[in-house]
Amino acid sequence: MRNSDRKSSAILIFIGLLLTAVFAVGLTVSRDPAALLPKHRYDYALESILRLCAEWWIPAGVIGIPMFVISLGISLWRESGAEKRERR
Repeated sequence: MRNSDRKSSAILIFIGLLLTAVFAVGLTVSRDPAALLPKHRYDYALESILRLCAEWWIPAGVIGIPMFVISLGISLWRESGAEKRERR
């Protein structure tokens, strides 16, 4: 397997995993808005990230979960094919 193939599949896996994390956080925040906020202090950056996740959790899940699963499957399939070719 070429090095560029490994990098491209790793990038797609990372993006899929990142979108899946946005989906999970957004789903949690949409069900309970105070679930991930600290109780006794205000954090503007955290609130902004949570608001972003709450607004984009559906598209992130629709795109991210299949992208992660398909990229991981293709990567594992290529790795197993490379191992079989090396054994010969």
